[in-house]
Amino acid sequence: MSSIHFNITEIHALSPGLENKSDWMAWALQKSPPPQNPDFPAIALVPPAMRRRMSNLSKLAVQVAAELSEKEEIHYTVFSSKHGEIQRTLALLLSVLSGDDASPIAFSQSVHNTAAGLFTIATKKAIPANSIAAGEDSFHCALLDAFLYLHDHPEHRVLVIDFDDSLPDIYRHHVPSPDAPYAIGMVLSAGRDIEITRQAQKITPTYPKLPQSLSFYSSWLTEIRAFSIAGRTQWDWKIHRR
Repeated sequence: MSSIHFNITEIHALSPGLENKSDWMAWALQKSPPPQNPDFPAIALVPPAMRRRMSNLSKLAVQVAAELSEKEEIHYTVFSSKHGEIQRTLALLLSVLSGDDASPIAFSQSVHNTAAGLFTIATKKAIPANSIAAGEDSFHCALLDAFLYLHDHPEHRVLVIDFDDSLPDIYRHHVPSPDAPYAIGMVLSAGRDIEITRQAQKITPTYPKLPQSLSFYSSWLTEIRAFSIAGRTQWDWKIHRR
């Protein structure tokens, strides 16, 4: 399948210093990274007892998901992240290498579907969820998953959350990563307002400055109607109607 389509009914994104549409619009127009040493966004929809054990990355992902699920009835969720809880995973591995036993709590907070599970717990909503890691194309693979679900359930709504964090120093020289944690969420419905075509020919992997989801959001905010996002292949976007 080389082309998918859907409508976007809601979008929300969070990152330190970028908490509302005005903040993100200024970021998109300036093409600049998030401000230095900003305050961390309020995580009001996550119970305090849960927040204390969560990573900053999961806090952002769950908060965005909780806010969007308050506005619409969600039938299916897709969480996508290139590296997931890499900070927690590395800390757990280093602890084991030093001779300590692996903490069950630390392990439960280090798996790739941590945020997806915590979202259903925090909101007390038994919503089916998937967690996708597909390297550079994680965001687009999540959209593909959402499209396939909507194809079978056109009357439903799907929540897609893409999120990632900066890599630990030990990995950073191998693969570029964002400067700060972020999470962006979209509520999708069946339709043809958005069309994405995947080029069949593989291209040499590139590592753009922005993650794919933030590259999309920058174009969305500045009302660009047609644009391409590179990954393992090229993804061509057309926005027919907003």
